[in-house]
Amino acid sequence: MKFSIIVAAYNVEDYIEACLEALKRQTYADFEVLVIDDASTDATRERIETCIGDDERFSLYAQEDNAGLSAVRNVGLEHARGDYVLFLDSDDYYVDDALERLAARIDADQLDVLFFGAETFYENARLRRERFEDQATRENIDEVLSGPEFYVRFEETKSFRPSACLFAVQRALLEQANLRFLEGIIHEDLLFLLQMIVLPKRVSFLNEPLYMRRMREGSIMTQHFSMRNVDGLFRVAQALRGWLYEQGGNYSQEFCDAFGARVFDTYHVAARYLFDIDETDVSAYRDTLELRDRLDFDMFIWDVFERIRDVYDEITGSRTYKLGRVFMAGPSWLKSRLVSPDKW
Repeated sequence: MKFSIIVAAYNVEDYIEACLEALKRQTYADFEVLVIDDASTDATRERIETCIGDDERFSLYAQEDNAGLSAVRNVGLEHARGDYVLFLDSDDYYVDDALERLAARIDADQLDVLFFGAETFYENARLRRERFEDQATRENIDEVLSGPEFYVRFEETKSFRPSACLFAVQRALLEQANLRFLEGIIHEDLLFLLQMIVLPKRVSFLNEPLYMRRMREGSIMTQHFSMRNVDGLFRVAQALRGWLYEQGGNYSQEFCDAFGARVFDTYHVAARYLFDIDETDVSAYRDTLELRDRLDFDMFIWDVFERIRDVYDEITGSRTYKLGRVFMAGPSWLKSRLVSPDKW
């Protein structure tokens, strides 16, 4: 069994070596690494070349123009030749025996897709407070299920994570469906994952932290929310809702319920992001939309935001809330400064 590991890299000169060196340390050797440099403007490409050296398992593809994460991953898929595909962000890395453990489980259960766990670590205490990810409470799913059955169980156990980096998928499955990432947006992982999950017949979950996920300043995940975030979520939700209307009749009621709830949650997250965005930016974005999209945006995102805001304003304006803030200010301030460095 051969793995194709697609590593998208852009301006990660401080992190790319750790990512690639961890791949060199893997106890399972049958893999290829496709590193795609998305026209970095720092020393990322030079550090990739130095780190790869003469190791024939590694290949570098240098983009002439910056195209974004989806486009870069699609380049990797076009060149991949392994039996199973993995996506690895260039500021993260695998534990040393990750591929060995994945290969053993895939082989033992003859899986089309294997999901696995992660551990998030933080560059500073502020990121841990403000961008905390709960990776440790995911429940085990040891049995082998079809993709739709597995997705229902994933949602029921609150173990679903919308990341393209936390599964290994049979490459033939992607090629048969001609499945690629939607380019030109962010939050593309959710769309790709839910398009993929209906395809496999044999799926399982290795609930072990094989993936070390770095939360750092300046990454896509930690940047200030903007209309780019909202647009990405809106486009993903629109595509998923359209698919559910067209294809939902082919699946169980439990699957449609779980899928529909995820679509609603995607719209709702976009609505919450609007709290951090100037209304003039929102208005300018709405003006770019065609009539149907604008109606959907208003119904599913803007109107939801206004109702959330009204409730929030009512609560925060109440005397009870203000008294509670006074009493909790001291303990909250103290707790925020007592995060041990070993928890970052």
